[in-house]
Amino acid sequence: MKPRNRFEKAVATSNMKLSPISPKAVEWAVRNTVKHIAFRTSGHKCTCGDCGLKFDYKGKGKYIRCPYCRQKLEVTDTLTRKRKESVYFSTIERADGFHVQRVFLLTAVTRKGKKLDVWQIEVCRLWLNKDGKTAVTSRKRVLGHYMDSFNWFSDIELRNMTNVHWVISGCLVYPHYSTTRELRRNGMSGRLPDCHPTRLAEALLTDSRIETMMKAKDYKAVEYFTTHEMELDRCWQPYKIAKRRRYEPEDYGLWCDTVRLLDRCGHDIRSAKYICQKDLMAEHDRWLEKITRMEERRRLAEQMERAKRHEEDFYREKARFFGIVISDSDIEISVLDSIEAFRAEGEAMKHCVFKCEYYAKPDSIILSAHDLSGTRIETVEFSIKQGKVVQSRGICNSNTEFHDRIIKLVNDNAYRFLEAKSTA
Repeated sequence: MKPRNRFEKAVATSNMKLSPISPKAVEWAVRNTVKHIAFRTSGHKCTCGDCGLKFDYKGKGKYIRCPYCRQKLEVTDTLTRKRKESVYFSTIERADGFHVQRVFLLTAVTRKGKKLDVWQIEVCRLWLNKDGKTAVTSRKRVLGHYMDSFNWFSDIELRNMTNVHWVISGCLVYPHYSTTRELRRNGMSGRLPDCHPTRLAEALLTDSRIETMMKAKDYKAVEYFTTHEMELDRCWQPYKIAKRRRYEPEDYGLWCDTVRLLDRCGHDIRSAKYICQKDLMAEHDRWLEKITRMEERRRLAEQMERAKRHEEDFYREKARFFGIVISDSDIEISVLDSIEAFRAEGEAMKHCVFKCEYYAKPDSIILSAHDLSGTRIETVEFSIKQGKVVQSRGICNSNTEFHDRIIKLVNDNAYRFLEAKSTA
């Protein structure tokens, strides 16, 4: 791709000046990114995957140190003689005033009885200038089953930045790095937080709040807020108050959720009383439960408002059936004669007779069956068109011991509903 502006021209020029990766960086990557195993057979004979030498191990531990090369190995019971692994790692350096993250693909082949064979190839480079602008020089991507499929024979040239470049560059970084003066000034020195290094550098140059956290060495906050910019906008003032109180949340994601819940409940999110809780999980659950109740009341109010619009049609269509009561020695079944009666029935029986707007169904008559003391038993739907009960539901849509008896009782009195309809 041809450079389109002064920034890209500078990147393309600097791209030609980078030196090869240092052997120490490769050695670190092999030691920290690749899985080191010991091949163990049923005879307790182990073979080191790094140096290829054999030794006896009859212990039960998952890890062991090779007595020859002193490498820590993961004991693997297998008859496999070859294992191949590929991982990404990166280095950070400066070039012509740019912050550069170089991404490499490391391939390690472990063969039983032979030394570990490793090689690496550079995939892409992420460039960042002092103003926070980014560009990428990369090998050419090819069509394939995997997103990170590259043409290894192509040159590392200026390309369009894609999500693939961001994903593969979110890997382990060689800890001995050098960066620009502006980033060192803004706090990027020493140990790096566990987040995307270029995203972090970009945030340090463009957001003074991330710079403040970085200089305070609050790495947990940096790791979270670097990838949650909208949460930082909401929680910045509560964060400063919490820091003044020396409050350190164990989980910033949970803490930000709690701040958001407090805000929705109308509480002061700048009050240490609310945002500096020792038991964060319990506090989060408490406010979540309150929000749930508020949402339920809001939905119920909206449902009632919608139901009121059907109230006139409900009385016009169903008033002829009001007053019909069916009973025997133990059960009394009456027609629900108001919108409020539907709401109370749905809440008490924990089913959807109100929420699913059964009062608006022109063919259905809804009745409530209860015992002589007034305790609800089941809710009955009678179809005028079919002239019989179509369903009868107890609490949480279950069937009670009176289920068949209630259905028979209503069906035996079906003529009363048909007469009421014909004489209306």
